[in-house]
Amino acid sequence: MHTKTAARRNLCLGSTALAITLAIVSPALADTASDAAANIKKPCELDPTAPCADTIIVTGTRVSQKVSDQPVQTITGQVINDMGYTNIGQALTSLPVFGVPGNSPVGAQGSFGAGQTFINLYNLGSQRTLTLVNGNRFVGAATSSLFGASVGTPVDLGTIAPGLVQSIDIVSVGGAPIYGADAIAGTVNVILKHDYQGIELTSSDGISEKGDGHDYNFSLLAGKNFAGGRGNITLNVYYDHQDGLTTAQRDVTGANANFYDLPLNNSPYQNIAYTGGLRYNGFPNTGIPLAADSIPFYFGPTGAGVTNAAGQTLYFNNQGKLVPFVNGTPTGTGYTEGGGSGFPIGNFGNLLTNSNRIQGTLLGHFDVSDHLRVHGELWWGRNTATNVEAQPYYSTDLFGPAGTVNGNLALSTANPFLSAADRATLQAAIGTPGQDGTFYLARANTDLATGAFTSTSYLFRSVGGIDGDFMLGTHSLRWDVTLNYGQSTTTTRQTQLVTQNFYNAIGETVNGGVASGTMPCAAGYTSAAIATLSSTCAPLDIFGLNNASQAAIDYVTAIATTHQIDTQFDFVADLKGDLVHLPAGDVKFAVGVEARRESQNFDPGAFFRGQLQSDGTYTQYGNSIPITPVTGSYHTHEAFGELTVPLIGADQHIPLVHELTFHGAGRYTDNSLNGGFFSYTAGGNYAPVAGITFRGNYTRSFREPAVTEAFAPTGSVFEGAVSTTDPCDKTNVTSGPNPATRAANCAAAGINTATFISNIDHLTIEGSSGGNTHLNNELSKSWTFGVQANPGFIRGLKLTADYVSITITNEITEPGIAAELQGCYDSSNYPNNPYCSTFTRDASGQISNFTDNFTNIGVEAFRALQMGLDYSLPLSRVGLPASAGAFNISATYLHTYRHYTKLGTQDQQLVLGDRGDPVDAINGNFHWMTKTFDWLWTVVYYGPTEVDPNAGANTYEYPRISPYWMVNTSVGLRVNEHFDLRLQVNNVFNLGVTYAGTVPEFSTNREFDAIMGRYFRMTARVRF
Repeated sequence: MHTKTAARRNLCLGSTALAITLAIVSPALADTASDAAANIKKPCELDPTAPCADTIIVTGTRVSQKVSDQPVQTITGQVINDMGYTNIGQALTSLPVFGVPGNSPVGAQGSFGAGQTFINLYNLGSQRTLTLVNGNRFVGAATSSLFGASVGTPVDLGTIAPGLVQSIDIVSVGGAPIYGADAIAGTVNVILKHDYQGIELTSSDGISEKGDGHDYNFSLLAGKNFAGGRGNITLNVYYDHQDGLTTAQRDVTGANANFYDLPLNNSPYQNIAYTGGLRYNGFPNTGIPLAADSIPFYFGPTGAGVTNAAGQTLYFNNQGKLVPFVNGTPTGTGYTEGGGSGFPIGNFGNLLTNSNRIQGTLLGHFDVSDHLRVHGELWWGRNTATNVEAQPYYSTDLFGPAGTVNGNLALSTANPFLSAADRATLQAAIGTPGQDGTFYLARANTDLATGAFTSTSYLFRSVGGIDGDFMLGTHSLRWDVTLNYGQSTTTTRQTQLVTQNFYNAIGETVNGGVASGTMPCAAGYTSAAIATLSSTCAPLDIFGLNNASQAAIDYVTAIATTHQIDTQFDFVADLKGDLVHLPAGDVKFAVGVEARRESQNFDPGAFFRGQLQSDGTYTQYGNSIPITPVTGSYHTHEAFGELTVPLIGADQHIPLVHELTFHGAGRYTDNSLNGGFFSYTAGGNYAPVAGITFRGNYTRSFREPAVTEAFAPTGSVFEGAVSTTDPCDKTNVTSGPNPATRAANCAAAGINTATFISNIDHLTIEGSSGGNTHLNNELSKSWTFGVQANPGFIRGLKLTADYVSITITNEITEPGIAAELQGCYDSSNYPNNPYCSTFTRDASGQISNFTDNFTNIGVEAFRALQMGLDYSLPLSRVGLPASAGAFNISATYLHTYRHYTKLGTQDQQLVLGDRGDPVDAINGNFHWMTKTFDWLWTVVYYGPTEVDPNAGANTYEYPRISPYWMVNTSVGLRVNEHFDLRLQVNNVFNLGVTYAGTVPEFSTNREFDAIMGRYFRMTARVRF
């Protein structure tokens, strides 16, 4: 479900799960001198009549059964490396079934977890995708603060080295009965190279055509069999460095990008496209002086600005001297313009994190006897990632009067950093010519605190287990006991402006709520209780850009440090094997128990916690509101069972029933938070003839409340701006399910809807939010139905088509001020609708406060058709020599019919159709392979979308966004049996993105290759 978390901080199971089954096959160059065709696929995959091993364990079931019974989409480790992915999360996100990551190194970062990668199957939310490694749970890395990127226990896939991955299975729905909670959308199982023999050294280096975005990495993979092959130990060490990028470094994301805003004059559209780049004229980052505590402009060059003799409004240039302000094209908002001297907000964002990742993984197993094996894993990792730019500390009347945090600055005309000429101009403007007095300054303080923050994450994980097998009469049984412990810790450091020291250094005093100007570091000042980089007050030159001394900056800034600890303990024991023999084959079962404990602990640190007052409340030290600690844990006791029954087999020779199989599984989970729940799945496979299999299932699954959702204390949050539309704003009052009802209710609230412009549509507003210990589980009803065809008359061809339906009820969500406003004013029960009591308006009609707590109020529905094609052909079949190699064509296609969210009795809000959730998405690959050479082409396509699929017909001047295309390629050369070279080129044709407005945050992730531009990577690999 789409949440407004990011906006507030300024989205196999069961042998019968109906998911598209497509292995994205891109085999490596042959490891021996044998025919390359022999390395494409196993014979049984190319020809259904060829011999193949009967059964293996596959993702989505604990019982062994035929591979064809499992609709699993697989991406191989070889494809990940061939395409140059340095993060397996990036590889998965390129597939149509994955939506915008809950967090990733691209775009704006979660406030206290930069550089993490949380995948998001079907765009239902990262907290609803269960990630496993070798079939075991993996400790999550999400921040439990209200200001984190995602709730729950999503796994940071950046902690798993690409070179260690054998393959990744993606299975739709059905996972809860097999693996437990959180698999509402599906399960992703990362399968590692656990029996590696030899040494492999890999190094790659990448850079964009523009000469930035440099990335380099190194990988060591070493494995050794011992004790006559009874044991193996495999070691992987991986290091990757990525240079960061700001939004200013690309035109389409920077300050000069096109944008949408309100029309200034009459227009048939509520939002029209502007060029020149979005500028906020009220607070340039060099500062603009004011004769009164107000704003300098409102609908043109009028307001409280200081003017020269020619009537031109003045502002400070970079050198701190007053010069005429250049106005751009005014918009209907009043304080934004297209171009001009205003604050170029588009330049102050993160496009790509700067990161250093190092990971070490040790895998091992040893056969104690023919029937007893011990196995284990040890993981250690460190990731240091920096959100390189973010919005600064603002000083403007738009956020409050002078003397309040983020209000205008009250300064004295006697300030020593003013020139004599500028001092005289300001004295005249405030009506005290020749005498000193107080003037005001509005400013975006980008040179004092950039908004950058660095998160350093550490991972420790250990897995130990014993497994074995035995005979019970004629029945072959296997057992497994596994103990899994993981801990992820994240420390985030950020330079923050300390308001009290800032006022001291610029010469602002506040008495009785009234701000006035004085001399910087005037005698008798009191510093803040929080330690800053320097305790000695130094006068700060606030005029212009980058003119403050380092001593002054050190006095007004502090290092804010937060700590997050996620821990997981998981014990699983199971028994599986043959239960009874039927004419069609063995009935197979699995039973087991599981005990799991999850805990999260977020410590905001002294700065973000704020200063404790005598009444027990906290006040902020700087720009950030006081942030509360969040700590909590829960434990589960679970029992599960699974059964596969072959009803009819091929050997029975029944007409039109080649095979018929039933599969069922159930799990009872007792959670310390909210009691017991039974999840289950049931379905089957039906093959009328060899090579065609129909499959389907029905699954009841769930998601447990996360620590954040249950335990977060009530605290302050900010919501608004682009994520919010006030129904009573003049541009929104004619929208909604019943515009007449909306207009009448807004009028009853005393709002003149013909002229009212709501601040919350453009600025953030402070409210409160918190957890709820009485939350219930999210519930999901899912079903799938599909077909897989392996036509014998076209060897090597596999076609799949699967319909997936997921309906989530009791969805845990914070409604958000936008939903609360809509629920109130679109209600026929105004003002008695419960949403009407969640916010307040001031005398001018502006939203002044709101509450937004977690509740089980959401509904989300998803319906889609997944299709796949996979065809492999050794060219010797068409008469060419064996040296010509082979080729593989594969494609995955997702057509989404429905994706919407709903809060309580409100109308559906479409998710489908925006750039983060296109109706049509395709990923296609063509791969030609010989013994010494291979060439891979990948094409990504997203169909046309809309700026806002919920907007009315006249909301946007250009509502449609054109389709997106991307073409990448990779060429590999085997120099000899020990040495490979590979060149990858992303965005071969340098295709861009075209928007009439600003690139939305979710598009930054989906279309990063186009935003980055052409990118080159060279990889060298040595094997011993």
